[in-house]
Formats: sequence, C-alpha cells, structure tokens
Amino acid sequence: MQYRFILFLCLFFFVQTITKAQEEIPKPTKYLEIGPAIGSYRGDLSPNYSKVNGGVNVGYIFNKERRWNFRLDFSYLYVQGQILRAPDYIPPLTEPYPNDYFQSHTFNTSLSVMFNIINKDNFKVYIAQGIGLFYYNPMDENGEELIENISDPRQGYYKTRNDGEDYTNFALSLPTRFGVNYFFPTNFGVGVSATFANIFTDYLDNVSELGNVKGNDNLMSVNFSFFIPLQYQKLNRVK
Repeated sequence: MQYRFILFLCLFFFVQTITKAQEEIPKPTKYLEIGPAIGSYRGDLSPNYSKVNGGVNVGYIFNKERRWNFRLDFSYLYVQGQILRAPDYIPPLTEPYPNDYFQSHTFNTSLSVMFNIINKDNFKVYIAQGIGLFYYNPMDENGEELIENISDPRQGYYKTRNDGEDYTNFALSLPTRFGVNYFFPTNFGVGVSATFANIFTDYLDNVSELGNVKGNDNLMSVNFSFFIPLQYQKLNRVK
C-alpha cells in the first residue's frame, strides 16, 4: 500500500511537471510551411484535371491568435497537357498548326487572407483567398518555347496560334485554398490543403482561339505541409 502511494505521488508530480512545461511553451506567432505538392492542369489540351505532376510549396504564416490571418506563398508546379486526336482527325492544310502537347514550369507568388473556420490551438480548418503573380512558359515535346509563334519551315518552326494572339509569361492569379492543420504540443505541425490557382490567362497551354474549351486555363494542387515555428510570443512571467 505504501509503495502504491509513493508511485501515485511520483506519477502525480510527473504529470504536473509535464503540464507546467507545456503551459510555459509560448505560442508561435510565425510559421514556416514547406512540403511537396501534386498538381494538375485543366484547359484546351485537358478538359479535366487528369494528368498529375509534382511540385513544392513554401509558405510564411502569420499565426496570431485570431480567426483572420495572413500567409505569403511561393509555389512551383511542373504541368503537362496533351490531347489525343481521333484517327479520322484531319490537320489544317496551312498554318497555324495548334500544338497537341505542352509542358511548363510554373511559379506562383501570392499573398492571402486566411479565415480559420475551426480555430483551436492544435487543430485548424481554414479557407484562404489570395492575389498573386503567376509565371509560366509553355514548351513543346523538345523543350522549345511556344510563346514566340515563329514560322520558319526550313528550320522546322511553324505557327501554332493565329496572328494577334500574343501573350506574356506573367499573369494575375487569385489562388483559393482549403486546408486542415494539426499541431503537436511542441508547436510543430502537419497539414493538407487543396489550392485552385485561378489564373487570368487562356494561354497556359499556348492554345486559346484554336481550342474547344471556353474560359481561362487553371491549375489545381494538393499540398502536404510541415509547419516549423519561426517566432514565438513573449511570456509574461509572474514574479
């Protein structure tokens, strides 16, 4: 009986020590979010989000104790698209010859406002809406850039777009993100989110007027995140 009482006291003081230590751990005010991503493109060469490729996302999270917060993101995705022509497809007899395939390295830098639908210390469900600058550079199977729309048959270059279909490598984006995060007692955390880039261009795949899908092209990605605390709030110690 005496040994049980001593064991109980040891267990009690151990639990109190752990609880005390957790109470004295300050809450992070800023986080680094980093992790891999898988993404897919929808546009004239792929009407649905079908072909999946990889990427990475790095975020800087302002983690104030409130429902509204800010986040700054740097995202990279490699994307591809290809349309398979039917056996009875007849290609144009003259230029332009629209490309059936494209690949591109894309970068999106954005600032977003986050709203935590569920805002617990260790569990958050949120939605974020941002505004950003999107970079892309569509290329063919050989890695040749398609943006120039050059016609030089002797060198093997043919126009892929109509005259007057000019665009730049940059576009405005309005990324929308839905996510779930879980934080451990050590303040490190993990999360998963889905993001729609909402790009203001129909030339991500280099096809617009000669395509069959109306509206702008888009990217969808699923991000797997790891959260690393960068800055903590100051503790008010009682003297």
